[in-house]
Amino acid sequence: MAHHRRSAGFTTIELLIGVAIVGILATLAVPAFKGYVYRGRVSEAVTVLNEIKTRQETYRSRFGNYAAVSGGGDWSGATYTPTTVPGANPVAWPGGTGWEELGLSSPNQVRFQYATVAGAPGSTPPTNSNISNRDFWFAAQAVGDLDGDGTTFFLEVYADSRIMYNSAVGTGGYE
Repeated sequence: MAHHRRSAGFTTIELLIGVAIVGILATLAVPAFKGYVYRGRVSEAVTVLNEIKTRQETYRSRFGNYAAVSGGGDWSGATYTPTTVPGANPVAWPGGTGWEELGLSSPNQVRFQYATVAGAPGSTPPTNSNISNRDFWFAAQAVGDLDGDGTTFFLEVYADSRIMYNSAVGTGGYE
């Protein structure tokens, strides 16, 4: 009676099962990895907004008011830097006189647009910011579209608050 030895390789079925398992793992891992990368990129905006907040307080201690780098009042009239939302790829920071006056050093490449508005007591702060207008105030905003799909989100800090507002907190923090 002849005895057949099985070869040391894999059968087609075993290979197909292995490929299917790898495919399933990839479909689960890629979105999780992208979310991790995008949340990491949000740290740029957090760092720059905290720097703006620190610089605004230093500016006020020197000059008695906050710097209206991007204008006064609501976000609709603000001048953003850079002028368009960078999207998926970072762009060079164009800077400007107002940012230099505030003392903000160049973050080099940015993935967000930035603006900071300010006002005197009695002036109208940005809508829905809950900023009191009984004293000098400022608000700073970062607008981003990290995946380049045209859907933006923003982060904001205010003069009279220690909280950073993230408009995308319900969708993973980045959109």
